[in-house]
Amino acid sequence: MVYKFKKHDMTVTFALRDDRKRIVQLALGSEMRTFELEEFTDFWLTMIEEGRKATSAYLGSMGWLPRHTDKEDRLNRPRIREGKGDGS
Repeated sequence: MVYKFKKHDMTVTFALRDDRKRIVQLALGSEMRTFELEEFTDFWLTMIEEGRKATSAYLGSMGWLPRHTDKEDRLNRPRIREGKGDGS
């Protein structure tokens, strides 16, 4: 199975090796890297997480992220029930 992302000159190919291991070939321009499927999944998830962190940091620095109020912070905290421990 082959996916082509022409805008980024990227091709992702999913295949089986001779020993029946699933592999992913990631080509960006003329450079190609081969991963086992598990490695590729870890790599791709790391790219997504780091991209989200970078985007959040940028938006925060520009003041474009919503600010949390004290009321929202209180609502998000775990609720601790005060009482005698007997359900009262």
